[in-house]
This record gives sequence, C-alpha cells and structure tokens, in this order.
Amino acid sequence: MERRIFRVCRARHARLDGEGARRAGGRWNSPGRAVVYMAESIALAVLENLVHMSRKDFPSGYVCVAAVLPLDITVVRESELRLLRDLRDISSQPLGDWWIRARESAVLQVPSAVVPSECNYLLNPEHAEFARIRVDPPALFHFDERLFPPEPPSPSLPLGAMNPSGLRKVPQPGPDFPIPRLFDPSPS
Repeated sequence: MERRIFRVCRARHARLDGEGARRAGGRWNSPGRAVVYMAESIALAVLENLVHMSRKDFPSGYVCVAAVLPLDITVVRESELRLLRDLRDISSQPLGDWWIRARESAVLQVPSAVVPSECNYLLNPEHAEFARIRVDPPALFHFDERLFPPEPPSPSLPLGAMNPSGLRKVPQPGPDFPIPRLFDPSPS
C-alpha cells in the first residue's frame, strides 16, 4: 500500500523542492543542503509548526501538501543508519547531511522531536527516486484559532485572575487563605 505523508507550510513552500531548508537549515540538515520535511499525519505536521509559532504570528496563507510514496520506494530509517560505526554517535544534523550527500535513499524516516513515537520523513530532491514521489496539489489549510489563546491579562490582576499560562491562579496558603483541614487530629 502506498504511504501518504504531509506538510503544512506557507503556500510559497508548497513546491517540495527543499529550498527553504537549504537556505535556513534544520534539525536534520545544515544550511546549503536541500531536503523536504514531511510528517506521517496532518496533525503531526501541524504540531511541528506550532512549536515554532506564537499568537503574534498567527499563521495565515498556509496549505497542506500530501505526497504519496510508492510501495516499492526505498525508505531508510534513522535507526538503520545508526548501525554504521561512523554514524552511531553523531547528532541529527550531521547524520542528515551524510544521508543527503550519500544519496542512500530518496526518503529517510526519523522520529519526531515533538511526538517521539511518531515519524517525520525527509525527502532528498537530489536522489533519482525522488521523481517517483507523487505530490498532490496543495489545499488551503486554516489553523484553528483555539490553538492560539488570547494574550494573557496584565500581571497586576488580583488573586484568582488568569496567569500568563491562561490557567486560574491557585490561592496560596497564608493569613488571608488558611489551609482547610480535612480532619481534626485532636481527640474528640
């Protein structure tokens, strides 16, 4: 069965040519090396974006791009590369650079840093099999506004008001707020 993988990105990065990662670098590549970052699900692709965003840069102009990996395309796992003596103890970026340079496969499966039990997929546009990956047309993607809570209220609000995390402040024990006793240890 073919495997579908996903990318949620600004529309200008929907081409899946690795140009953005080549310019900026990433967890698995140094600047100057083109690679396309994808996720095993749309939800994981959203989470991978959210860790880099804040309310003030509420995302707009995003699309979701799906790519279909043919059943017989070679997918190498990061754990397989780690079996090679020279790659066993290096960090993710040099490992990814080695994989891109060596052209071991068009696809490298790596664990997500956000959800380690799920996988991201790196695509190497320089690999011959890259052309076999089918890319669906981008579809508009809208982030749910609840993912970006309103700005926290000012810190000068009274006890019990909202704190910067958006949670209610818990009153602290003291003269104005004694700790309630669940039982009275004195004999009756």
